[in-house]
Amino acid sequence: MTDELEVLIVDTPDIVAVPDVQIDVLTETASAPVVIESPDVEVVTIEEDVHVVDTVAEINIVSVGEVGPPGPPGSPGEFIISKTASATLSGHRAVVPDAVGGVIYADSSTLTHRDKTLGITTGAAGIGAAASIRTYGELNEPSWNWALDTPVFVGLTGLLTQTPPTSGFVQRVGFPTATDTLFVDIDTAITL
Repeated sequence: MTDELEVLIVDTPDIVAVPDVQIDVLTETASAPVVIESPDVEVVTIEEDVHVVDTVAEINIVSVGEVGPPGPPGSPGEFIISKTASATLSGHRAVVPDAVGGVIYADSSTLTHRDKTLGITTGAAGIGAAASIRTYGELNEPSWNWALDTPVFVGLTGLLTQTPPTSGFVQRVGFPTATDTLFVDIDTAITL
């Protein structure tokens, strides 16, 4: 609507069609039904004057912001968590949470460990110490000698093996990307 007030006076009792909604006040000298030909308006009667009210959709003004400085580069695929060791843990073994919120070795013969493997320890940790656990991504250990075409599974007492267990459960924890590197990617366990 404009700043100027437009008034339309209707003298006849015929139907009034208002195609152009630039009218702020519609005054009738005779009673006439008003038909507004726009879905974006509303007719309001105040003290026998018919007011045509524009209903304007909400307008959100979005301004273009400035791009901030880049953050420090991250390492892709870094997924390492820290949990308290509930037992003395060696490095590069699979672990599961225990009943008190710490971690212990995962064991493929213990069915209560099924589908609970958190990841692989990145180093040793004593009882009560923080154990660093890789949950996804590459983990390197120079003493490993993986066959590149065979997945790696949870074994007994957290050991990693390329020979699937024959009892308990089978759970793939990753696959080798080099003879000394495991890409940790824990899969769903299958009960045997």
